[in-house]
Amino acid sequence: MIKPEIILNVFSSLDGRITTAPDRNVTEWTAVGIDGDAHEVTNQLYDELECDGLISGSETLVVYGKHWIELTQPLYEPKNSKAYIVFDGQGRINWYQTEGLIVVTKENVADEYIQQLDKKGITYIKAGNGQHVDIELALQILYNMGFRKLGLSGGGTFNGAFLRQGLIDEISLVIAPLAIGGKHTPTLFDCEDLQRLDDVTKLELQNMKPIGKGSVWLHYKVR
Repeated sequence: MIKPEIILNVFSSLDGRITTAPDRNVTEWTAVGIDGDAHEVTNQLYDELECDGLISGSETLVVYGKHWIELTQPLYEPKNSKAYIVFDGQGRINWYQTEGLIVVTKENVADEYIQQLDKKGITYIKAGNGQHVDIELALQILYNMGFRKLGLSGGGTFNGAFLRQGLIDEISLVIAPLAIGGKHTPTLFDCEDLQRLDDVTKLELQNMKPIGKGSVWLHYKVR
């Protein structure tokens, strides 16, 4: 299939947790100064990795909205990105910030949601009419819109969907100097269990170095 290159660019604890507990905003690590600058460095890496757009799922925004964290210093904002692309297949976000936004939703989303997007002048694409957005179709449309390298920064379920469909080309992971634990805490990839060893996603290390304040950057290509 023709699609943009997908780079998962995220930060996590040493044990792969991407937040403190379910429904918690990971920015709280940054706010209290324990993330080893992992959040800031990850944002900078979008430019170093030449991402021309950023992708997220709507669940991340829902969590951030319910558990808002105010920072005293703003985080680095990627400069090469042309758009913030949010997959909202259920049509559940009431959008306030619309600049540079592209919404990916489904053909069978509620008419009221499409009316909201039209009224606010939000660019959107429809991909699939099943239970979830057709990710492959959405990526083909985004390629046709001119995107060539997208930085993926979703929650564990969203990342897991890309992983299981074999859509991730590179993984850029900043490991913060933290260990979180937990039985239900979101991880990098929350998806169905594998049934065969042959289905493991194999990686090839491209770069590894200390970064930030006690963090480590690992950069892999998917084989």
